[in-house]
Amino acid sequence: MPLSHMGQLWLDRAKARMLQAPDAIVVWAHCGPVGPDILTALLAGAEEHSLAHGESLGMRKRMLQVVVEAVDNLQRHAMGAMGEADFALLVHDRHGYRLATGNAVPCSTGAVLMNRVEILNLMGPEDVKGHYMRVLAMNARTANGGAGLGLFTLARKGSALSASCASLDPFTSYFTLEVSVCNKEDVPPAVA
Repeated sequence: MPLSHMGQLWLDRAKARMLQAPDAIVVWAHCGPVGPDILTALLAGAEEHSLAHGESLGMRKRMLQVVVEAVDNLQRHAMGAMGEADFALLVHDRHGYRLATGNAVPCSTGAVLMNRVEILNLMGPEDVKGHYMRVLAMNARTANGGAGLGLFTLARKGSALSASCASLDPFTSYFTLEVSVCNKEDVPPAVA
C-alpha cells in the first residue's frame, strides 16, 4: 500500500471515532509530511476557528499549545519517506477540541511511547507538573527533544492521552495519539 494511502486510512479511522458526537466538526485534517509551512497553516486554521466561535483566551492558548506540541512532534520525529503516512486531525465539539496524530516510528520507540502514555495517564496533575519541571531541570534533551517533554506538555494542557501502536513490519510501528482540550466546565475538579 502506498504510504499516502496508509496515512489516509489512519486519518479516516481517527475521523470515524472522533466524529461520533452529533455536534463534532472537523476543524482541519492533514495527511502527509509536516513541515514548518504546514504547521503554520494548521495553527492559523485552529486559531481562526477558535476566534470565530468566541472561545476564551485560556481555551485558545491551551488548544494551540497542544496543536504546536503534537504536530511539531510529527515534523521532528518523521522517519524519512515514511512521513508520507503522517496525519493530523483537529475536531471541535461542545466539550472543546480533540486532536489526533499518527506517524510511523521504530517498534522500540512505539513501545516506549505507549509506556510513557500509560504512566502519564496514571499521574495526577501535580505529579505531571512536578515531573515536567524535573525533566526540564535535568537538561536531558537533544536538538530533537527525546526527553519526553512533549508528552508531558500534552498531559498538562489536555486531558488523558489515548495512544495506540500497530505493527507495520518487524521494525516499524504506526503510532497514533489523541488528546482532548476541554472547556473549563467539562474538566473534573481537582481532588484534594
